[in-house]
Amino acid sequence: MSQRTRQVLELFMSIIAITLVLVGCGSKQNSVNNKPAKVTIFQSKVEITDDLKNLAKAYEKETGQKVEVWVTTGDDYTTQVKTKLSNRNSSPNLFSTGGGQESAQLRSYMADLSDQPFVKDIVKGRALTYDGKIYGLPYSVEGYGLIYNTALVKPSEMTSTDQFIEYLKTAKAQGKYTGFELSSETYFLIAHMLNNAFAIQKDPAAFLKDVESGKVQLQNVPAFKELGQIYEAIREYTKNPMSVKYDDQIGDLMSGKTAMVNQGMWINTMLKDYKNSNVKLDMMPFPLTGNKKLNVSVPLYWNVNKNKPANEVKASEKFLNWLVTSKTGQDYIVNKFKFIPVYTNIKIDQSKMDSLSLAIYKAAQSGNTMSASTSAWPVGAIDTTFAPITEKFFSNKSMTGQDLMKEISAGFVSTAKSK
Repeated sequence: MSQRTRQVLELFMSIIAITLVLVGCGSKQNSVNNKPAKVTIFQSKVEITDDLKNLAKAYEKETGQKVEVWVTTGDDYTTQVKTKLSNRNSSPNLFSTGGGQESAQLRSYMADLSDQPFVKDIVKGRALTYDGKIYGLPYSVEGYGLIYNTALVKPSEMTSTDQFIEYLKTAKAQGKYTGFELSSETYFLIAHMLNNAFAIQKDPAAFLKDVESGKVQLQNVPAFKELGQIYEAIREYTKNPMSVKYDDQIGDLMSGKTAMVNQGMWINTMLKDYKNSNVKLDMMPFPLTGNKKLNVSVPLYWNVNKNKPANEVKASEKFLNWLVTSKTGQDYIVNKFKFIPVYTNIKIDQSKMDSLSLAIYKAAQSGNTMSASTSAWPVGAIDTTFAPITEKFFSNKSMTGQDLMKEISAGFVSTAKSK
């Protein structure tokens, strides 16, 4: 073999060796990248944020998988999550949607969860589905109504709009406490109250279409006329909601400064901060037009971001399965988050339930409920249209309840074009 041939061969062998080293390094690097550094969660239920962070620590301790919880203010979550999901590199692994239009707009980001083990345990009809496939794991069923201080309010005397308004008027005259409080956050300010009037319609879905088309105007519908009267009474006989924050509202309720709030069982996670309070709470239907039903539905769904790397999608699915099947996860769902689970494998001891959760649980079991229509409303309309109109109502005393309903009705028409 000539010296030149030997040199060429040695050079060729060196190239092969270097290539093998680089391939080996690359394989090692890929192996490292194949293990997700963490699973990120971005969800909108602010009441469970602290407990969710503790759950993440417990999961890491049990499995070695790090989970990070991103904090949000809640009101503008839909806008925030859209922004975050649009950037694949900085988007969360797990996010939440509220069904209806909100979920439909974000469907393209959702992984198909139909093959996941937890599917068999979801109560029939409670998962988020499209075309027969499952894209969302339900948080729970929850509900809301008129939460009241049992020492100050008798349900038998709160069965109509007239009785409700008279109670507010009397409470102000006596000056010992306010009869009712709304808070300034958008859903609490208008969405839940407005939904009460939608939910008692014979066919809420068809009614909504008529409102959005302009065929029906809210100010001409009996339930909304009464709702306008209620808002006038709130403005005249209670604190201005624009000066009341969520925490203030619950604080006033638990200190006896107000007798009632239109809220949901979710406030029970906040009640641990009032251990010295002797106020006892219960829930009854908001008596608009004599309504006798509580509002019960699935508020949110866990969704997995399908646009993340495959190993991160798998890690996110494992976390959700652990959440609803492990002893630790189930304990958090029932005892820390105070959720009413919608899984056949999670049992509830009614004797250990708080009064608000028990009221919703019994309503759900009996079927004597009305559902939320808010998820079918134009996405973002509550924050960008309905809340500002309501804020204007509370700052402008010349604006009547009928004016409020008229402007909100027009808001449904204008925002429906974005659906």
